[in-house]
Amino acid sequence: KEIWRYFMSQARLAKLNYTTYHQREAYVTILHSSEAYVCGAIALAESIIQKNSSRDLVLLHDKSISGKSLRSLRAAGWKTKWISRIRSPFAKKDSYNEWNYSKLRFFFYPELSAAGNDKVLFNSGVMVIEPSLCKFEDLMLKSFQVSSYNGGDQGFLNEVFTWWHRLPKRINHLKVFSKQDDKEHQVGDGLYAIHYLGLKPWM
Repeated sequence: KEIWRYFMSQARLAKLNYTTYHQREAYVTILHSSEAYVCGAIALAESIIQKNSSRDLVLLHDKSISGKSLRSLRAAGWKTKWISRIRSPFAKKDSYNEWNYSKLRFFFYPELSAAGNDKVLFNSGVMVIEPSLCKFEDLMLKSFQVSSYNGGDQGFLNEVFTWWHRLPKRINHLKVFSKQDDKEHQVGDGLYAIHYLGLKPWM
């Protein structure tokens, strides 16, 4: 047995086990710069709620989102939180500073994460992250030192994180709609998240 266990009371161990078992998790997304994706965020909330998820829905937003839109987002199920702007599109990194949760499942919008899922790069449109103030401060520091290969957050994150765990393709399925009468709108079974490129069903 590990030596540290000898010095811990049963009450303390019970408290630690309780805390671990009751870790809080959330689905997170972000709206900034315009209200173009408010309807998309509402559609995202509805799709998660329909799956009977017990996790919180947290939406980070800047001042570009109107009070009317925020009321609609809250009615859809989002807990809204204002964030100060960090040079676009790096506002996403504020999710590392969302302290009330132990783990976040992050969904972002495709115009900032449309690169392919190949063997050496990860797609930042869907991520699972654990909030950390230390990591948040490290990202802020590196944002002035590291250049993004594509000018966006995905390029920056791939430069910063040299190790990561790949999510299966069914968790971030890329789907292209080229026109409104596209007959290829059907999606396969067994998908967890659909990453729409081009036209969006809610637009």
